[in-house]
Amino acid sequence: MWIGSLLVISSLMALVPDQVGAAREATVLAGRRLFNVSANAGAIVAILFGIFAMIENPSVMRHAWMHVKLALVVVMLFFHALLYRRIAALADDPGRATRGQFSMIHGVVSLLLLAILVLVIVRPF
Repeated sequence: MWIGSLLVISSLMALVPDQVGAAREATVLAGRRLFNVSANAGAIVAILFGIFAMIENPSVMRHAWMHVKLALVVVMLFFHALLYRRIAALADDPGRATRGQFSMIHGVVSLLLLAILVLVIVRPF
């Protein structure tokens, strides 16, 4: 839910520079609401379940891949906050949005998701 929301919201916000007037405001409002409901709630749930899983099986922390995965989750949290700040800036000045900013966030979030999945499935080290 968390990562999917970040991907959908970044794609939605990439459309804002091409819109004008009420459509632009409606898209920014929809992105903000979606972020507050889906992305934030999804992040909280994912992090809490991750903490509970580590408490349940603390031996997993002995593996290097888990440390790399946790570092990637911290980077994901950074991009979560960056997307929040970009949406807040859009509310103040919609003209500051660029498609490239949101496309970059979308691409990085996608790569982080792929890297985390590979680490969890392959457990390379």
